[in-house]
Amino acid sequence: MFEEPAYQWLDPAWRRSAEAWIHEAGARQGIPVVGPISGVRFLPWSAVLRATTTGGDVYFKACGPSQRHEPALAAFLAEARPDCMIPVLAADLDRGWLLMPDGGPTLTAAIIAPADGPDHWRRVLGLLSSVQREMIGHADRLPALGVPDRRPAVLPALLADLLERPERLLTGAPGALTTADLAKLRAFRPAFNDLCAELVTIGPPDTYVHDDLHEDHVFARRLPDGDWRYTFFDYGDACVAHPFTQLVSQPRFAAQRFARGVDPVLKSLHEDYLRHWADFAPLPALRRGLSIALALGGVIRALTWVNACGDHLDEIPAFLRDAYGERVAFWLMQVVERAEMPEGR
Repeated sequence: MFEEPAYQWLDPAWRRSAEAWIHEAGARQGIPVVGPISGVRFLPWSAVLRATTTGGDVYFKACGPSQRHEPALAAFLAEARPDCMIPVLAADLDRGWLLMPDGGPTLTAAIIAPADGPDHWRRVLGLLSSVQREMIGHADRLPALGVPDRRPAVLPALLADLLERPERLLTGAPGALTTADLAKLRAFRPAFNDLCAELVTIGPPDTYVHDDLHEDHVFARRLPDGDWRYTFFDYGDACVAHPFTQLVSQPRFAAQRFARGVDPVLKSLHEDYLRHWADFAPLPALRRGLSIALALGGVIRALTWVNACGDHLDEIPAFLRDAYGERVAFWLMQVVERAEMPEGR
């Protein structure tokens, strides 16, 4: 049975246990729960509950096996960078549970007009690069917390394993990879391996990658002096990887987020982000590294889907199964398509 994570979240016994833990954690923090606990989101890989306490709303997250690293990683990041990471009020690492305060409005609310987006994202990516640079020294420690290892050195073996198990990719299903797609990906493997090796040579070193960075995973609060404070959260898709693979998750305001063409604003943001790494390599080399990372990152995104659902495809809802096949196909074919793009596109 698909017991972990499945929809065990809907089991009354699980819900009672989770609510009891929330009450206990709130009491330990001096902010007892004073109202009913409500469900916010239930997905096969995680569930989120909200509780009202004397200190305001708090959010409980239960992480399934593919995201079981999140409580430990969240606590580590909150301690390392309290200036920009969501605080952790309580965590149960064995059960994959964590409790967090309400972080306020997200970046979605701050971007009132599309023209506001670039300035916000320029600051967010600059802040993220400072976190990534700091985490370089912890890249070997993060896998010990359960954070998935997606470094370029291990990606060739991970891709090979994916392609040898076509049933997990729903090959041949509507919207999923076709047999021709699978053959193309297998033929591309030697070139993929070369790209991984080249990216290691270019640098910068591997580090923390959020890998699901978008407007709804960044809190944005305007300070009295008019400046903004940004706070990152939701690390379920996080991994250890080449830092530039972070940019595979492109800002939503980019009109051509999933298209082959270059959005001029997005390209400008990428250039600004690369300048934060200019002490590691000349800018032309960093641009080449970004071009490679944007291709290789498709494997990382596909692996996120496969690890969450790939062993339980007969037990998830049809709509999610269809989305799974489509997204895995999209991200894997992006590897080939992006690698074939002219550099800088």
